[in-house]
Parts: sequence; C-alpha cells; structure tokens
Amino acid sequence: QAAAAAAEGYRTKPVVDQSEGFIAAVMRQKQIDHEASHSNLCNQFLHLLSSALFVVDYWWVCKGNMEYLELAMYTGLFSLIIRQAGHYIFEPPCHDKEQAMLGFDTQNKVRIVLLFAVVPAMVILQALTSDLDISLAQAWLVVTFSIVFGRVALLWYRYGFMVSMHWWVKFMTDPFTDIPAYWKSGYQIFNPTLLKGALHESFPNTVAKPQGYVRPASGYDHVKAH
Repeated sequence: QAAAAAAEGYRTKPVVDQSEGFIAAVMRQKQIDHEASHSNLCNQFLHLLSSALFVVDYWWVCKGNMEYLELAMYTGLFSLIIRQAGHYIFEPPCHDKEQAMLGFDTQNKVRIVLLFAVVPAMVILQALTSDLDISLAQAWLVVTFSIVFGRVALLWYRYGFMVSMHWWVKFMTDPFTDIPAYWKSGYQIFNPTLLKGALHESFPNTVAKPQGYVRPASGYDHVKAH
C-alpha cells in the first residue's frame, strides 16, 4: 500500500504500513511531510524559528505552573502562525502530495489558524454573557486539545490506535526533528542567491531565477539519500 501510494504521487490516501516498526512509521510520516510541503528555504527557515520557540514552550509547560502554561500558549500560537505562514506563502500548491500524510493538510492548517483567531471574540462574548471566568490562554488551550486529540480519535477510528499514535508522536516531536533538519536554513537564508532562488520558486512570475541557483538540501533530503 505504501509503495502504491508513493507511485501514484501521493494522490490517494495516507500512507499506512502496518508492517513497519513504530519509530520507522513515525519517521516515514516526517519524511512524507517534508517532501510534500517543506521544500522551500524560506519555509524551512520559518519552521526553524517556530521549532525553537516550541521547544521553549515545552520547557515552560513542564514547569507545571499556570503562569508559564499561559505564556506557552501565547508564544505557541505565535509559533503556529509563523509555521503556517511558511506553508501558505512560500510553498507551491501541494494538496495532492499532502494526502499521503496522516496529519492536516495546508488548507486545514489555515482553517485552524483562523479558528484560533476568532477565539478572542468568543472569550469577550462569554465574559459579557456569563459568569464563567476563563482567560484567553485557557480558551486557546481547550481549542488546542480539542484539535489535537480530535485528530487522534479520527485516525484511531479510521486506521487503529497504533497509527493514531504514529501521527501524535510525529506531531509532538516535530520541533525536535525540524531543528537538526533545517538548521542550515538559519544561515542559508542570508545567501542572496539561495534566498532569491527560494523566492523564485514561490513567485516565479515575479522573481527571476538567479544564475547558478541549486536548491539546498535539508537534513531530510540527506536521510533519504542514504
């Protein structure tokens, strides 16, 4: 099934191979995610920044203090916006390829960001119409848990518990694997040729391809090569 989906250009349904080991299945999902919608240098750089912030957020959450938890929600949402902006702005249309992923495609990720954007209005409305005391960060936390574990429940229903855990572990560890995969973008983004080449890939009708441009390889590309 996995080979068939790959041969069809990821146009059908998520790649699920029950014969794989757990770690191998998680890493396969990361590889598919990268190949589908993480090819652009600008997007990789934004993912690097986002992942670094998410790692700090994890540390704050582990402190077990509500003040740090709320701070993690605010910075986490900022990280999410940075992350999804990279997909929405810089990556070419990749809806077909994203269907091989267990997670959300770019269209659904944009809808999720918009959902987070309307939560403040809902909190204000709630404050005006009821006595329930809930902060904006707490409301965002409820939405986050609903989205994440709702996805887990859907995948569990469709493919079984272990496959749902493949996505959950992949999702939770993305910041830790994206940093070593995309760390080179931290300096490559300041190379004029590479930057202009990446912008050409995103906006071919606006930015000309620079002479001698070759798309730089990421950590995921090196893993695939070996």
